[in-house]
Amino acid sequence: MVDLDPTANSALSDSDLMLQFESIGDNCELGLVQRLAGAEPLGLLRFAGTPLHALLSAMKARFEGIAEPAHIRVHEESGEYMVKLTKYDFYYHAHVKVGDMTPEAIHQQQCRTVGFLAQKLIGDLETPSKILVFRQNEPLSAGDLVDLRIALSAYGPGVLLWVREACSGHPPGTVDVADDRLMIGYVRRLAARENVPGLDLQSWLTVLRRAFALSSLSGTGRAAEARAAQSRLASTELRFGIEGNAAPSLGYGWSGTEPGYQWSVGERSLLTVRNPGDADEYWLEMEAIPFKAVPLVPHQRLDVRIGGTLVQSFDPLPRGTVGCVVPGHLVAGRETIDIVLDHPDAASPMLVSGDHDDRRLAVCFIRLALVCIPSG
Repeated sequence: MVDLDPTANSALSDSDLMLQFESIGDNCELGLVQRLAGAEPLGLLRFAGTPLHALLSAMKARFEGIAEPAHIRVHEESGEYMVKLTKYDFYYHAHVKVGDMTPEAIHQQQCRTVGFLAQKLIGDLETPSKILVFRQNEPLSAGDLVDLRIALSAYGPGVLLWVREACSGHPPGTVDVADDRLMIGYVRRLAARENVPGLDLQSWLTVLRRAFALSSLSGTGRAAEARAAQSRLASTELRFGIEGNAAPSLGYGWSGTEPGYQWSVGERSLLTVRNPGDADEYWLEMEAIPFKAVPLVPHQRLDVRIGGTLVQSFDPLPRGTVGCVVPGHLVAGRETIDIVLDHPDAASPMLVSGDHDDRRLAVCFIRLALVCIPSG
């Protein structure tokens, strides 16, 4: 079994690592990550705003006509020049301030370079040596993902890394291997469109380093082995209920065990969990159901505290799985960690709905996990 810890390819510098990836949309976030890591690779879409529908149209047409002078427009915006490739609705910064060059000179320059970069991208798609990266702030539908993969496969056996925001089950810095041609990476946050420089560099570097390590397996047809390797994150996991393992971790504020779950009661409850290992940050994930009795108890608030520090407030707490980042200094050096859960909206079903249950119910817990977030 190959060890795919993100440090396994640490001999590769950040700047060299950046050269193993190429952006295919939908904005300049990866391009800025590459710049911050000290790399400046050439790429048609590296700094381009590239809506998915436009990308698919361009790929289907093999970028035909993209560099025709009539399809390249230069205009001023906020004191600098922008370039729009009107054939396929791509746009990007010319990185030239108004007054430093004339629009005509920029147009001539772009007519020369766009054609070259388009042919380079076609070559990279047909003979893939880089991992292709796509990100999008809006949810990407299953149909859109299928269309993108079909478009890529028409060129060659490229590997796609789809970058998303961390979510339940997917801590920042993790990478899932879907199959030999698709990986899904999770960063702490995707940069807002109006503030791309506000990107989270560290989680991007971690995702790219892990994806590069995993691609050595997934790209050779060993996707099952890669999936197994990427899932080995150190963690402490509790399962609540009669058949679970949470009982030794329970402090105050808990009701008795029930089949598959356990209620926190009153205004506060305590869990004491084992330290899963050394990490700069941790991901705390909880599968839970808040007690509600509309209209008197419309929601539950859940505050998570570790070492006296408020880590996250879920207000209101949704039904399902939620997660949050825990700073490493709250966990480091401790054999066990006390997690205090404040739930001030606890209420008795007997009082609010006439039920026979007189417990002050707050949140029904099914699972809780503390996971080491991989570092770059």
